[in-house]
Amino acid sequence: MTTIEHNIQICGLVTELTKSQTENFYIIQKHWVNFNKELKKNALNQNGGNWTKYGITFKTGEKYFYMAAIPAKIDMAPDHFIKKEIPKGEYELFTHKGKMEHIKNTIFQIYKVILPKSTIKIEAHTKTGFLHFEKYDYRFQWNNPNSIIDIYLPLKTNM
Repeated sequence: MTTIEHNIQICGLVTELTKSQTENFYIIQKHWVNFNKELKKNALNQNGGNWTKYGITFKTGEKYFYMAAIPAKIDMAPDHFIKKEIPKGEYELFTHKGKMEHIKNTIFQIYKVILPKSTIKIEAHTKTGFLHFEKYDYRFQWNNPNSIIDIYLPLKTNM
């Protein structure tokens, strides 16, 4: 378990997902390519873009969405970037190590194998529909077998 002390303000682009994990992998991959092009086009990739980026999965109604984002403190973010926040609170932290093409296996393991066998109680954030987020920092290296991505799932609280 890890605690996020403050809401994290982010901004980025959103795409709709399907109910197919395989399709979603390709949708998200293409979305990141488009998002990174937008960062470059809007000169938001200073220092080679070496800042923390986020991938947020959330649900609105019965539809699932994915947001590729950067910290919203960037004053130069284009108007068409959507602003959201990652809610502060308690999270269960999982780590994906390996090539990007294997992240869908890690997500599957978390949701379909690890969580059902554990006493961990995960809950979508009721106001935002927030399900989980991925944190891409200096340890992320696209298809390097040593690449690391942190995956945070919000814990159910008694509030």
